[in-house]
Amino acid sequence: MLGTFLWSALLVLCALIELSARVRPKRISTLSRSVSMLATRIPGRTLLVLLWVFVGLHLFARYTLPNH
Repeated sequence: MLGTFLWSALLVLCALIELSARVRPKRISTLSRSVSMLATRIPGRTLLVLLWVFVGLHLFARYTLPNH
């Protein structure tokens, strides 16, 4: 229950950041621009892959297992 709330809060936070970046493009960078800047170097790519593995393990696989 708490995990679902935290994932939902993270999703809402990302949407709010993206919306505020679209309203003020010169002050705040969009999430896609931030991720693309992060992915230009090897440590950033490694971080993105580890983040994707974490999200995949905890969000997708965990909520699809029965009785979990």
